[in-house]
Amino acid sequence: MVVLVPGALAYVFGYLAFRSRVSGVYLSIMTQALTYALMLAFFRNEMGFGGNNGLTDFKDILGFSLQQDATKIALFMITGIALVASYVVCRTIISSRLGHVSMAIRDTESRTRFMGYDVDGIKLWIFVLSAVIAGVAGALYVPQVGIINPGEFAPLNSIEVVVWVALGGRATLFGAIVGALVINYAKSWFTVEFPEVWLFALGGLFVLSTMYFPKG
Repeated sequence: MVVLVPGALAYVFGYLAFRSRVSGVYLSIMTQALTYALMLAFFRNEMGFGGNNGLTDFKDILGFSLQQDATKIALFMITGIALVASYVVCRTIISSRLGHVSMAIRDTESRTRFMGYDVDGIKLWIFVLSAVIAGVAGALYVPQVGIINPGEFAPLNSIEVVVWVALGGRATLFGAIVGALVINYAKSWFTVEFPEVWLFALGGLFVLSTMYFPKG
């Protein structure tokens, strides 16, 4: 269910956006605006998602106690397997004809469209796939941290993902994983040692990566 919902929402939103020829920075603005609207809605107590506190007190999953070390280790291993599986799926897509067409759309969308390819359909398919992967990540994240609140919808989280890719490399898949590890390690260190500096450090890292390492 947690995987199907983001996929279905991404399909509906993506279909409306791509068929309306919305792309680039405008699509980014629309997705951020929709996410922020959902955050404000989920902060309301009448929505049934716990308001400011969010959903808490997760004690078990599929009958296994989340307090047991064996369950924590199993979730960690499943997370690693999911990461590898996502990488393999994405690598397979890139190596396929669909991947080649997708890169052509990235480089010259109008020319690819004139060649007769269904550009909107391909972009929609990739958009939905990314939402499904994000849904899997969320399903594995919540049991391990034990809480989820509307603050996770904040635009900062989306910005962090962009920085992961910018730092690790936009032209690679493995680079995004490296970028995620580096940024989250830096986040853990800064929020403990210099919590008030973290946002400035994140912004500075993004600017420097874009200026001096445009491809990561």
